[in-house]
Amino acid sequence: METTLSLFNQINSLSYWFLHQSRFKCVIKLDAEIDEYYVSVRKNNEILYTYSINRFSKKNRSYLEFELRSIVNQLLYFKDYVAEAS
Repeated sequence: METTLSLFNQINSLSYWFLHQSRFKCVIKLDAEIDEYYVSVRKNNEILYTYSINRFSKKNRSYLEFELRSIVNQLLYFKDYVAEAS
């Protein structure tokens, strides 16, 4: 569980960075009603990256961590891209 929380914190921190340090917008939604976790990155209303985890609460813990790591890695890739372009 500690690893999962750490990954959520990384995703939230990266999202905050995008909002304040770039022209990219990162949207994160956790919708308990439909049991989905959703992340997207946009620039000028163009979607550059989107990922959703369906049946979020019922995921196997290790598979959920794998998916969250994938999100973190993709967001870090975008951050590096933005930093290099500046």
